[in-house]
Amino acid sequence: MAIVDQFLTNALTSDFFAGGLALGAFGVVVAFLRLAFLSLYRLVLRRIWVSLTLDNRSPSYRHFCIWMEQNNVLSQSRHVRMMDGEWAIGTKGYAPSPGQHWFFWQGKLCRLGRDIDEKSKVGGAHNQRPMEVLTVTVLFGRVQTILGWIAEGRAISQTRDRIGPGLHILKGDWWDHVGDVPRRGLESVLVDDDRIYKVLEDMRWFYGARTWYAERGVPWRRGYLFHGPPGTGKSSLIRALASELSLDIATLDIGRVTLTDDDLREAMMCAPSGSLIAIEDVDAVFTQREGGEKRSGVSFSGLLNAIDGVAAQEGRALVMTTNHKERLDPALIRPGRADVHTELGLISARTARRLFDRFFPGELELAERFEQHLQDQRHSPARIQGWLLANSKDAAAAATASGLVRQLGDIAAE
Repeated sequence: MAIVDQFLTNALTSDFFAGGLALGAFGVVVAFLRLAFLSLYRLVLRRIWVSLTLDNRSPSYRHFCIWMEQNNVLSQSRHVRMMDGEWAIGTKGYAPSPGQHWFFWQGKLCRLGRDIDEKSKVGGAHNQRPMEVLTVTVLFGRVQTILGWIAEGRAISQTRDRIGPGLHILKGDWWDHVGDVPRRGLESVLVDDDRIYKVLEDMRWFYGARTWYAERGVPWRRGYLFHGPPGTGKSSLIRALASELSLDIATLDIGRVTLTDDDLREAMMCAPSGSLIAIEDVDAVFTQREGGEKRSGVSFSGLLNAIDGVAAQEGRALVMTTNHKERLDPALIRPGRADVHTELGLISARTARRLFDRFFPGELELAERFEQHLQDQRHSPARIQGWLLANSKDAAAAATASGLVRQLGDIAAE
């Protein structure tokens, strides 16, 4: 013990040891101050900078690129990279190169970070592209400011290059905007009465009734069932409704074997805003037998829960189509899941004449003859259209309707 005391006494009286001890203490203090400064610096950065991250699986990525180009915010950038065809639509075909880019906008300092991961691919099997990530940061800004820029880009896109409703298809665990489908007028869907206009007004009311539903404590949901023989315009009506109401179409293939109940529920919850959800030919997947015969990765109960369960989507109309309504389980098409049932059936000769008039405007006498030849027969609009297309260069031949009236035996099978 005496030896230890002697050692400590000698060490403390040594200038070399005291200097080392003081230097070590100084290093600890400096390290502590550095850590404190970095923590404070990060805290300040989080307080004064706001950021938003986008990737090219989302339409917002393209909308932000369109906004940047429209406002020339990176016009001075000398480092750019070409974009692939799909995301270049509506732009000059290039975007900032990977890395950091600075710009001023409306008095605020902004930074754009772009990262491209060549190893990670997004898109379908025939349209794969590298994963691209944009990080937008604004000094003393707000997230709503950046979202406003994206909304402005979306509006520019819709007015500049939109040809009709946007089509979104579920790809894996995200909705992929695969393009626009041509706009279609409601008058192009042929029926004998005004039933499709009643559907239009009902759906128009639904999309404007958010407050009405909230005040009554009712989930903001509405379902539609379009049923009838093949070729009567069920899919065309979906496109026409989306066109008239400026909606997109989010189409779901519930017959896909890899789609699970959880996938379906999340897909419907995350469907693009401002869209309607379409499930076509639902009878091909679920029938009435034993509460719904399972023919896909989705169970019948999973489908019902996705439509009106506790976590079901709101604010987007659901449209289901079927060629055989009688095969569907009543639980699937009851009110609350399919509130509006609309039958699209075979059309009369008078209605078929309207289609003839479109093909051959001004041929009133031939149109009258065409209607008389059809008499009391009823055909699907697709069959009428096929005949007129086959004779589109010969109005007189089309007016005979010979290719239609000879198929009397087939009418019942339509």
